Amino acid sequence: MACFIAPMATGIITTIFRKKIPAALKISWLNIMLWGGVAMLAIEHIAHGEVVLYSPFLTAMQNPADIPVMLQELATVGGTMTIAIVLLWAILVAVTSRMTHLSKQVE
Repeated sequence: MACFIAPMATGIITTIFRKKIPAALKISWLNIMLWGGVAMLAIEHIAHGEVVLYSPFLTAMQNPADIPVMLQELATVGGTMTIAIVLLWAILVAVTSRMTHLSKQVE
């Protein structure tokens, strides 16, 4: 229902503060991963009718009884997806940093 909101919120924050983050952290990689995932999930949710292009946008918000379920999905599924994306990005940055460091030692 709303699982894409967690990575979207993270993407908004990293996009706003991207110029204050050191280039070595390759924040653009994280932004691409976050926004790509958000776009794919948003399209999938639109295709399945869970997100509509009119208010209240999330069909779960039409019935107040569905709101707690939506918030739980946002926290569990969306949070897990966001953590997985950030963890994968951290691994990619660490590996490339290590490879760069090793290649400089060889020269």
